[in-house]
Amino acid sequence: MNLTINLERLRTNYQIIREQLNGGEAAAVVKANGYGLGCVEVSTALAQQGCHRFFVAQLAEGLLLREAIDDVEIHVFNGAMPGTVDDLIEHRLIPALNSLEQIERWAQAAKERQQELPATIHIDTGMNRTGLGADETAVLIDEAWRLDALNVVHVMSHLGSADVADSTQPAEQLRRFEAHRRQLPMGFASLANSAGIFLGPAYHFDLVRPGVALYGGSPHPDQKNPMQQVVTLTAPILQVRNVVVGDYVGYAATHAVDRPGKVATIPVGYADGFLRSASNSAVAYVGSVQVPIIGRVSMDLITLDVTEVADSELHSGAPVELIGDQVPIDEAARRAGTISHEMLAALGARYKRSYVGELKSPARAAGERPERPGERSEQERRG
Repeated sequence: MNLTINLERLRTNYQIIREQLNGGEAAAVVKANGYGLGCVEVSTALAQQGCHRFFVAQLAEGLLLREAIDDVEIHVFNGAMPGTVDDLIEHRLIPALNSLEQIERWAQAAKERQQELPATIHIDTGMNRTGLGADETAVLIDEAWRLDALNVVHVMSHLGSADVADSTQPAEQLRRFEAHRRQLPMGFASLANSAGIFLGPAYHFDLVRPGVALYGGSPHPDQKNPMQQVVTLTAPILQVRNVVVGDYVGYAATHAVDRPGKVATIPVGYADGFLRSASNSAVAYVGSVQVPIIGRVSMDLITLDVTEVADSELHSGAPVELIGDQVPIDEAARRAGTISHEMLAALGARYKRSYVGELKSPARAAGERPERPGERSEQERRG
């Protein structure tokens, strides 16, 4: 089983996103092991392309990335959780502070160390998930002294429906975020995710945070995808058998054979992140021939109707494309009844990962190192 990640296309996708911006900056969201593609490898390739700022979800992801790349900003969405403060500080990780409690915890650490610690302030503008809610945001606006001990690098929020056609929520979240920026003008402003970037300049502010678009997922599933396909997933044919009318395939006999034909089995299953919901609905390719997945996706195996494929193409070890140029990630996700985010993040550890495109050290030329949070001017940090 081979999972191939095309780093040249990844870098091209980063450039496509940058070209949407007018002087703003693009960070990279590399949580969930770089959406299943390898956090260190993906981040190194993007740093090579000029990306200076990275976002992960959890402390452990930040520690792994910091060990690999020294001279970039790394932000942790989950913020300053209890028991994480020392590691965040030691490894120069910047927490997204999601509540007054987290702000107090981080500010107290700054006072104890007599050090202005960098932070992102996350304000909820309508998702009701993480970030300071309306009540806490009002307190922070009235009591901005709570941030005096901190270097506020960013003030951010997150769009909930930017990829939903005709949704009015993005415009409402934009209105709320603009109001909060006038009241909390410190640091850089950051609102747009992958889909938000393609809503237009009003959503860009100082920094955008693309995730799935970097990895080839469509920012707007109902529109033509401007991004390049990054991932190719192939598996070898394990076995081919003849079947006749009246036979069944797979667990629970969910596929009944209605014509004489051939069934191929490949060694991929839901243990590898190929979702069970793709049963009897997904497709694959043997060479240039599209073949349907029949029967249930099991833990380690998938069965395909290869009746239309020439026998010469059905030998043991012949490659079958499950995701790639012929089956883009969005199409694979749609047939599984999900989104490309889940499909990518689910990709399992059993695949042999290989990378196409030179992967050099992320070190940059003199003068290109991003400013560390403590090095920013007072005007940049306080607005």
